[in-house]
Amino acid sequence: MINLPTETFLESFADGAALISPDAKIRSMNSRLAAMLESFGKEKNCHEVLAGLQQPCPFCPFKGLASGVSGPILNQLHVRRGKTCSVSVRFLRGAEGEGSILETVRPLSEEEEDCLDIRERSREMVPQFLKKLSGLLLISRDLMGRAPFKEKMPRVLQHAASALRDPANAKVWGEVDDHLYGERPQEICGPVAVHEIVVEGRTRGWLYANCPEQPSILPEEDYFLEEAADLIGRQVEIFDLEAMLRQSEERYRKLAANLTKEVWIRTEALAKETGYLEGILRSSDDMIITTDLDSRIVEFNPGAEKILGYTAEELQGRDAADIWVDSEERERLLEEVIRTGSIRNYETRLRAKNGEDVEVSITLSLLKDEEGRILGTVGVSKDIGRESAIRRELERLNQNYLETIHFINHENKNSLIVIAGFVRRLLDTERDPVRNEQLQIVYHHAKFLEAMSRDFLVMAELEHGEFQVRKEPIENFYEEVILPAMIGLKERYPDSFGSYDASMGGVGAIHLKGSPGLLEVVYRNLFGNALKYRHPHGKIAYGVVEFPDYYLFNVWNEGPGVSVSDRETIFDKFYRVRDETTVEKRGTGLGLYNIRRIIEAHNGKIWCESKPGEWINFLFILPKG
Repeated sequence: MINLPTETFLESFADGAALISPDAKIRSMNSRLAAMLESFGKEKNCHEVLAGLQQPCPFCPFKGLASGVSGPILNQLHVRRGKTCSVSVRFLRGAEGEGSILETVRPLSEEEEDCLDIRERSREMVPQFLKKLSGLLLISRDLMGRAPFKEKMPRVLQHAASALRDPANAKVWGEVDDHLYGERPQEICGPVAVHEIVVEGRTRGWLYANCPEQPSILPEEDYFLEEAADLIGRQVEIFDLEAMLRQSEERYRKLAANLTKEVWIRTEALAKETGYLEGILRSSDDMIITTDLDSRIVEFNPGAEKILGYTAEELQGRDAADIWVDSEERERLLEEVIRTGSIRNYETRLRAKNGEDVEVSITLSLLKDEEGRILGTVGVSKDIGRESAIRRELERLNQNYLETIHFINHENKNSLIVIAGFVRRLLDTERDPVRNEQLQIVYHHAKFLEAMSRDFLVMAELEHGEFQVRKEPIENFYEEVILPAMIGLKERYPDSFGSYDASMGGVGAIHLKGSPGLLEVVYRNLFGNALKYRHPHGKIAYGVVEFPDYYLFNVWNEGPGVSVSDRETIFDKFYRVRDETTVEKRGTGLGLYNIRRIIEAHNGKIWCESKPGEWINFLFILPKG
């Protein structure tokens, strides 16, 4: 054994070193340790000198070391006067049985302290990471359960809150498809983490976490919540797929049931189809004839036998043209049917067995199979001989009626013109106010009856066939049409010329082809209605707009106008608007009807626009040629 002085022995250590007696007093220390300490006193205990503590170091079993019972403490980390050090303590036995405690102290370098911090943080973080990993596993397990989604979410949110740093105060809630899960705090204090719940690239909801007692949401907690939101989104996607599968399963089950039912229905329908069609052919009073592609008769039902007098056996296989009065007409119809698919209600004549012609209305169509291939034709005909006879008789009676109306109104008009003329002359010479007023009443009634007769005569000519438009060049529309119409109204409406408003420009010397006399009737009726139905002292205006191929005319007046429902029907024969504005106005209901017929005879069109209670505007188009 080599005996060295104590100072030499301690200085041999690269770290700070000290010898401590069994009573915990410092015997000696080397220069490196002394440099680390602020003061040194041999009479002080080692924990006071070396560690700066008032109590023995908590990690050091000093009594066991001093007695040699406890083993050495090696590289124990301990903070010495604010500096982290690696401390080793061991017992040195002396030659005579007495011994000392050797303590070495090595301050840690900055790199060692950084590594130490990392290890310390790791030791702190590992339980937190395990806690969050466990939370994700619990969330995943509950989401994959068989319970409905709305029953899973409360447990999922509870696991999410439990995995956070402060589960007692943390609040976690979520929204999925506008449905709230969990409890949203009424007042939110502190940081809030928000994460989207995304399904197939579309946001379906949000996961929220509020930690009121924390200054911020830690990154690992934010990552945990993001993963939890992703798990919820995946479960929503699975739930959607399950719902789609259930719907598809239900749809296919219904489809299978419907197909089974359809097969039975079609099977039964096919079994009955032949008998059903034969029943139609036998029961129908109409004539039903089918032909093949060569126009040979295939089916000839009892209704056809009754109408034409042939039996089915007599005509089956014969050319259908044999029963047509005009075989060429049938060929033309067949061409039309092939081009368009069918013709409907075409009136023609067929030849009966007894040689007489039978008037029929026929609907002829192509006969096709289920794949659309043409098999021939099918014709359904009605015997309209009786109907045609009745129609001809009605036309004859109507003709007589129109001729009678025409005659009566013609004679009435002539008589009324004579009466009005005599009354007019009497009015010019009568000085008695009472008699003059009475003559005025007679005169106005005579003029009204004359105008009514004129309307009936125009209507009779329109419907009697005597009405013809003899077009001629109109060089000055105003002088040949407008002015005569105004003058014709002068006697009934003495102040009529003062009522015309020039704001629409009037109608000047425009050129077109038409009947001046008939167009005068149009304007006389339109001006007459405007004067009759206008507001008191209301204005009347008329004008024209030129287009490349036609003129657009109008006659406007301030007045009650008409409702939307009356704008079309006012042009019907004998139609009159029935409201409080017209109840006291006299008329035949033929003026606008006659106007429409005259305009249409000129290849034009008339209509009206109105703002009820304020104005009405009659517009019509006349071609230039």
